[in-house]
Amino acid sequence: MEINNSTLIIGRPNSGKTTFQAQLYTRIEANNGKIKLARAPEDLTGIQKACDRLANGLETEATPADENVEVVIPVSLNGNDYDLIFKDYGGEQVHQITNLLEYDKKWIKRAKSNDRWILFIRPLEIYHPYDLSAKGFIEIDQDEKSSENQNELSDQYEFIELLQALLHARGTGIKSQIHSPKLLIVLTCWDELHTAITPLEELKKRLPLFHHFVDALWQDGSYQIIGLSAQGFPLNDDEAKRKYIEELPESFGYLVLDNNSQESDLTRLIEIALNL
Repeated sequence: MEINNSTLIIGRPNSGKTTFQAQLYTRIEANNGKIKLARAPEDLTGIQKACDRLANGLETEATPADENVEVVIPVSLNGNDYDLIFKDYGGEQVHQITNLLEYDKKWIKRAKSNDRWILFIRPLEIYHPYDLSAKGFIEIDQDEKSSENQNELSDQYEFIELLQALLHARGTGIKSQIHSPKLLIVLTCWDELHTAITPLEELKKRLPLFHHFVDALWQDGSYQIIGLSAQGFPLNDDEAKRKYIEELPESFGYLVLDNNSQESDLTRLIEIALNL
């Protein structure tokens, strides 16, 4: 089956979707990466504010929960032209898919029309209540005495439910291994982790059941796991903000590839997705 080049970035609130899209566009516009701008985009409304904030040394802001904006970036890679089609939406919509077990027509269209899914997961915000795959009985018993969220699912199960819901919306069954959609799992805000292990090891450590689900369901070569620090460091003090303003946002950020090597060219994330 022919795979189209539309790409859907999936992520919960505060997972780094908007920051990455802004940084990606600044790299492409500055001709600072493998992917080049084929022609000027028609409408950058969905990421312009984020680009402006980073240029002024400010963190990007979360996309409003009810917002749905499409950003199309025409690019060229190795002599081939692609339209990178990103849907910018409020991350709360992702919560609603799993919490309410429902999705609207917009998400059905997204699931069906994008053959490459990029799932953003922020490791330090992973929540593990009552999860035997990640904790032991003693830890769970201690948590039970102090937790205020006893009825919440752990993030492991929420991510599994999310992928199952989107596959259902797409009409893709899970009785046989999946070739399409291709899946790129991106562990975001990597600079927060201060770790030397690989992205795969990090995912196994924090979300072992979710990793097993993906590994069992997707065909070999149809999914990959990488790390991403779109900003490079937090913009939480004057020195960091000044550095961003003086050296420009496109000078910062990096990927961590599956062999644990760092790559400063953020456009390679899209190259990896396109080559899956």
